[in-house]
Amino acid sequence: MTDQTQAILHREQQLHHSGACADDGRPLAQQLFFEPDNWLVPDHYDSLLAAHAAYLAAHPEWVAVVSGHSCGTGSHRYFWLMGDRRALAVRAALVKAGARPEQVLMQSRGVARPLIEMAGEDVARYRRRVSMDYLESQAAKTSEVAPEGSAAWWRSVFGPGGKARLPHDQTASQPG
Repeated sequence: MTDQTQAILHREQQLHHSGACADDGRPLAQQLFFEPDNWLVPDHYDSLLAAHAAYLAAHPEWVAVVSGHSCGTGSHRYFWLMGDRRALAVRAALVKAGARPEQVLMQSRGVARPLIEMAGEDVARYRRRVSMDYLESQAAKTSEVAPEGSAAWWRSVFGPGGKARLPHDQTASQPG
């Protein structure tokens, strides 16, 4: 592994084990890692999820965006399914720990936007993850969600720019 990869992983492990929080009380650890072909939330993340749920309960002006990721072994549909199931499991755990359901949004990223841009089994385990990001709830309510499969939707999945060719937007009346 490269030094940069080691630094990313070391920092995330330190944040998780230390329980460090920002000045406003938001937990700094925002990644949960999963075993292959598994979407069950490991027990050692209970305290982290409880801290995120407590933060959300104390700050109704924020929502958590829970993004499920996969490592890239299997079919494209499988990537999305695993990302979706992992995000759903983390969302359920956050709600069970005290977050309001409307404060936890979820999405599947599949293999898009990996934490580490390397191949191989030694880093694949770090791609099987759920990441949590925060948005102000007003921004989450007012932002328009692009129709699934549209070019804007693909950009939200893969990010702006890049070399990937995106499909053209299609209206419902166009075959596709």
